[in-house]
Amino acid sequence: MLGLRFLPLVGVFRENPSTKRRMTRNPSIVFAALLITWAGALSAQPSPRVPLTDPVYEVLDQVIGSGLVRTVIYGERPYTRREIGRIVAEASAHAKTRQVSRSTTAQLARLNARFADEKDRPAVQWVSADVIGLDSPSRDIPPAPVGAVAADLNPLLNGRGGRRFGQGPTFATEASTIWSLGRHLLITAQPRVALGGTGASRFAEASMQELSVAGSLGNLVAEVGRQPLIWGPGIDGGLMLSSSGRPLDMIRVSTAAPWRAPWVFKWLGLLRATGFLADLGPRQNFPNAKVAAYKLSGQVTSYFELAAAVLVHEGGRGAPEVSLYQRFIDLVPALKYTLPNSTVQFSNKLAGWDMRFRIPKLHGLQLYSEHVFDDMDPRRWKSTLWQDGGHVVGASLAQLGSGGGVVATAEFHHTGLRFYQHTPFTSGITFNRTLLGDPLGPQGDGGYLRFRHDGGGSTSWRLDAAVERRGGDSWGTTSDTPGDANFRFVLVQQRPAEWRQRLALQWSLAPTVGQRFTLQTGVERVRDAGFVAGARRMNSMLGAQWTWNAW
Repeated sequence: MLGLRFLPLVGVFRENPSTKRRMTRNPSIVFAALLITWAGALSAQPSPRVPLTDPVYEVLDQVIGSGLVRTVIYGERPYTRREIGRIVAEASAHAKTRQVSRSTTAQLARLNARFADEKDRPAVQWVSADVIGLDSPSRDIPPAPVGAVAADLNPLLNGRGGRRFGQGPTFATEASTIWSLGRHLLITAQPRVALGGTGASRFAEASMQELSVAGSLGNLVAEVGRQPLIWGPGIDGGLMLSSSGRPLDMIRVSTAAPWRAPWVFKWLGLLRATGFLADLGPRQNFPNAKVAAYKLSGQVTSYFELAAAVLVHEGGRGAPEVSLYQRFIDLVPALKYTLPNSTVQFSNKLAGWDMRFRIPKLHGLQLYSEHVFDDMDPRRWKSTLWQDGGHVVGASLAQLGSGGGVVATAEFHHTGLRFYQHTPFTSGITFNRTLLGDPLGPQGDGGYLRFRHDGGGSTSWRLDAAVERRGGDSWGTTSDTPGDANFRFVLVQQRPAEWRQRLALQWSLAPTVGQRFTLQTGVERVRDAGFVAGARRMNSMLGAQWTWNAW
């Protein structure tokens, strides 16, 4: 069974090699036991997810920016069909009582045609076919004394869920299917077949982009298997989980829809929560290392969202061992810095918050930011905030142009010196050589612009521009005592920074509600490529996609 090697939870925190061998040979036994346990308690079947690559998310951002939707949480996606249907219904109801732009009226009509109900569930949700020609070699991230990241960077392929493409032409087809397992469980499978590349990059593969089983109990959804997940308010997700990362093999529990905070927490407003335990596979330096993470998002007011999240990378075969108590403390930053803690370096932790503020009357203005810290240390706030910090700051205007069909978004990203990397976990926070978080990688700064036009008709276009600087210097750390007194970063080796300037254009035609044709192209200029002074490259990409949606 794909992605279920992490299910024996006795191996999550302290692995017994003989037990691990027995369990991983028969993961289906554990899987079946979980299903039997669930079946007696689960309520109605969960709703299918809408893929992160679906342009409906960009349309929803435009509609939400108009102020027609008051109960929505941005920072945890993908949404289910049921959740999108709820958002569309709320927007449609408010549109009847106020004046809206021509584009919003047309967009709501198309959204209602797709998401008005969930009565019929076709076995095949959607099918796509892609052809992409790529002249853009990927590069790895050089190791440093502070750690290493086993990941490949190729910015022209950002936002594609870690899908594989070779140099030269690549042909791929993909489908999303769902099956009901009784009245309570839903199976999702998304197979992909790809063939392409030239020379050393030539490949042919059949893979599973997704494969999972989900069941619901009231507003809670439990899911086991390979699943996509992005956190954060940015264009392509956030610093912990982005749309460039691969779907993870995980056990996840989340809320299906926003719910009202009880008692003294009423000031938090509507809440959404997610927690998961994921296995990072055998390609980690500690094979089958784990990621444990949780996020709580609150819609404090109708137009203000605030969220906090923690992500811990730990475990795996041969990794440092500590007690379950110490691992629990490590998951709760407030406890880690107030209670006695282990001096053993057994994990790498990201912790932070994000927020979004909407002002619909100012052309759908939205202001948002995310702030995440790698091993936050209250004793050294200056280096924690910048050298160990990651930040995304952005703004968008969602109702521009004569018909309100233009969206403009600007973002700035910063990642710290050892973001996603920390000894002794020298593979970094990655899954199969793909970063889970921001594809900028460690020690980077980037500025991004996006212009998008969608008037609710059959055509739309999007223009992306980016300027990125990835630092090439090698840094180490030192302190005055074993307790990290006067902890500081020291420069070990100086190298030129790598600069990338990028333009990408996408044009789409949707002749019917269920079909879409997309053409895309991108060019990238690289200076001091691979941190080598004077090395220059021009990268390019040209592609086309056809997608058919059953609903």
